[in-house]
Amino acid sequence: MYSTSVSESSQPDVIRDKLMSLCDEVKKGRVSSNDLREVIDLCIKNDYQLPSDTGLLLLRCCGNLLPDLETTKRDFLANQILCLVKKNGAALTLEHYNTLLGINEENSKFVNPKEFLIDMNVTPDKNTYRLLLNAATKAGNNEYLWNILTVIKDKNLNIYEDTISSLVHTCLINDNVGEVERTLALMKEAKLSTTKAYTELALEYAKRGNIPNLVKILNEEPQSNVNLLKIIKTLSLSNNSRHIPVVLNFLMTSVPEMEFEISKMIIELMRAGQIANAHTIINYFALNNVTKDIVQKFVNSFMNESIILNVPIDDIVKYANDFIDSGCSLYILTNVAEIGLKLGREKMCLAIFDVMKNKNIEIRPHYYWPLLLRAHHNKGEAEIYLLVKSMVNDGVDIDFDTLCDYILPYVNTGDPVVTLKRLAAIGVSGTLTITPMLSFLLHNNRVEDVMQMCTLYHSRYKVHYKELIKPLVRVYLDTNNVKLCVKLLTSFSQGQDFARMFLKLLIKSEYQSNKYNLPSLLEEFKKCKIKISSNDAIFFKNKLSRNESFNNVETINLINNLVDPELERSSINMLEPKYMNTKELSCYLMELKGNKIDTKNILHKLLIGYCIEKNLQKAEEIKQEYDACQYEWTVSMKSILFELYLKHGKLNEAEALLPDLQITSDKYAIDTVKIMSYAIALVKANNPAKAFDVIQNFIGTNTKIDVHLYCCTLLETLAQSRYHIQTINMLDLLLKKNYCSVSEELLKPLMQIPLEYNDILNAVNTLLTCAQKYKKMPLVIETLSMLLKQKENKNYSNLENVNEYVEQVYNAASEVYSVTIANTFLAIALAILKKREKVHILLQNYDLSMNCFVHYINNTKSIEVLDGILSLIEIIDEKYVLNKNVICTMLISAYSKMGDCKRVLKLWNIMCTKNILPDALFEKRFTAFLLANKIPLPPELKNKKKINASN
Repeated sequence: MYSTSVSESSQPDVIRDKLMSLCDEVKKGRVSSNDLREVIDLCIKNDYQLPSDTGLLLLRCCGNLLPDLETTKRDFLANQILCLVKKNGAALTLEHYNTLLGINEENSKFVNPKEFLIDMNVTPDKNTYRLLLNAATKAGNNEYLWNILTVIKDKNLNIYEDTISSLVHTCLINDNVGEVERTLALMKEAKLSTTKAYTELALEYAKRGNIPNLVKILNEEPQSNVNLLKIIKTLSLSNNSRHIPVVLNFLMTSVPEMEFEISKMIIELMRAGQIANAHTIINYFALNNVTKDIVQKFVNSFMNESIILNVPIDDIVKYANDFIDSGCSLYILTNVAEIGLKLGREKMCLAIFDVMKNKNIEIRPHYYWPLLLRAHHNKGEAEIYLLVKSMVNDGVDIDFDTLCDYILPYVNTGDPVVTLKRLAAIGVSGTLTITPMLSFLLHNNRVEDVMQMCTLYHSRYKVHYKELIKPLVRVYLDTNNVKLCVKLLTSFSQGQDFARMFLKLLIKSEYQSNKYNLPSLLEEFKKCKIKISSNDAIFFKNKLSRNESFNNVETINLINNLVDPELERSSINMLEPKYMNTKELSCYLMELKGNKIDTKNILHKLLIGYCIEKNLQKAEEIKQEYDACQYEWTVSMKSILFELYLKHGKLNEAEALLPDLQITSDKYAIDTVKIMSYAIALVKANNPAKAFDVIQNFIGTNTKIDVHLYCCTLLETLAQSRYHIQTINMLDLLLKKNYCSVSEELLKPLMQIPLEYNDILNAVNTLLTCAQKYKKMPLVIETLSMLLKQKENKNYSNLENVNEYVEQVYNAASEVYSVTIANTFLAIALAILKKREKVHILLQNYDLSMNCFVHYINNTKSIEVLDGILSLIEIIDEKYVLNKNVICTMLISAYSKMGDCKRVLKLWNIMCTKNILPDALFEKRFTAFLLANKIPLPPELKNKKKINASN
């Protein structure tokens, strides 16, 4: 590269140029050993003294930057460079010495530290000692190491701990544990601190799972809390977590002061995928008496992070259970549930609720509010009903606010009766739903629906009027509907009492009296015999006297006519226990206890209330408290508790109350409803013999009660049990004892048995027997459908002469009902099997019964029959005269009750295909169903609504 054919006079300039060129190459990271040797030789030959900075740069090249040269040759070049720097008496700088130590280490050349320091003509710095310590350690020379350690100690330098810690770490990486141990031994001998070095060694032992040596270090060289946490973390990350408890023992006394650091470590472990190890650490703290009081914070951190990290639900449940079993607070579950609710983790929340239920922790209804709102926004009412069913299964007390604000606004309430039935079908009784439904309807000014509810349910349920008075006042001020007010205030018990509160709120309103038609309202109150106290009358008259539009004479007379002298005090302030719901009574009970006042009356009312709400757990709690106070039980209390026990299958508890109920002539004794409920519970408990005995021998005190539905339930329960063969005997006994009269619904269980077991011959015989004996043919369509299937699948049928059996059933139906109805049965059965041509042939000669369609759509529980009717609509030609609009409207109602989106949309598609124009009622129900289930309206309806809006 470099030519030497130059004149002697220009030689220094040539050397300088070559040095500059070489230095430029070095700075660029390009070093050639040949070029370096050529320049060094040129300098030596010409007795050229290297500048200090140039020599330093070239010296740095004599290590790993010359990988093609042997270490001895690299060392030789370094010595040559140093000689050139020191030429003419120049001294080496500290940087030269430190650089030399660095390249010596790279070239594995180890010098005696003591001699090196003596030879230095400048004062060494911390870096010098560090480099000498590195070299001595790597050399494996005890003398060298001892020399440098002694110097470090004598000079009281504070650099050695970090340096040795780094050295130890490097040695451990290189798997040279022996060298580390030897170094530490010398350090101890030199009486130098070894804390950091031992920490590095302890971490390495933890990583390797060398627990005996790790414990030895922890015993002999106590570690700080921070280092102990590092060791624990290392054990976890190196798959040695089984040894974590050993290290935790050294941390125990310091845990309270280390809360933040421990919580931080737990989260770090979890984010590193070491969730099980973090759980183990917390559980260890939970089981230790020293730390159990502060472990809750660790648990909260752990559970919060588990949810954020989307840990599998089963694991979250397992961890929560483990913590509780270790003595942690049960509030873990509620905390987890609340976090899950905020994050929308529905499945996890429901799983936690199941755990809470199993541990008898109250699941409050407001926990479900975010889930209900989320269900509404995502999937609509189908998801809401599933959540409500989950609430029932978990024993949640579904309260007024939940129903009124988070359920009813988001389900289809186009037909409130249907909505209540759907809720009842999943376990939310009308006792709980009637008041929220009325309130919801009032808030939406649905006057006709409120009137319908009052007519249908006035004798069945108790209404909590306190929740209804304010919305009723608002509706009245909006509508002046006197009939609505009177109807609502007189339909249910206690309503007339609240008429006084209604008047008070109405008169206190900002409206003028002529705006709310007070005289007409008072006239209606008089007709319905609504009474007020004299104090009430004085209050009303004083209030109205300040109203300019008040007609004194007329209104005063009307108010006076309502006064009942026997009402001694005003009932405007409805704070009496008789007007309270169970929630209010429970709070009132706590108040009485606090004031040490007798609680018998309130406990009585609470027990009755919880029994009506079918809340077994709460009723049991009140019973225990009632017994603890040694209050005397009334027959009414025992009677209603008896019913509650039966509803929940608590036969032993119910039977314990039975003797007291049998010996009394009171109205609360064993009536026919209780007898039937008892028999049903016995069958469910696989004791039909005793059920027969109860029906045979118990005498009901109130035989006027209609127990037909109970009889149907009893027969259906027996038919679905392993004792189904006794169903016919139970039917005969019920009829004999006059518990019921024959109906198709009553006979259905007899048919369900052979149909369920695919015993077609027995089904036909049973059906024909019912036709002959009772003039009823239950499940006739299902039987015809099964016969026709047998006819289609001759290869798989053991039944011969299927046509004869079909004819027998058809003829029996014609005789019991009519030929038209029999043809309707057959048409639906054929439609179930998609027998289009045979349906057409049938319809060419016969008519179908519209009344039959109406009856079956309204009453059947068989989705197969409904599907058959839907298929029939699809099969029938447009020429055939049949009121398809009415059938479609009834089908949409039936499918809506089931929440069946698929079939609702199929019905709409068939109507579009067959050009069946929907009537107004169909559109209302169809639109309400789609909106409730978050399904977009079809284009046909969208366009129609736009036209209506523009008109």
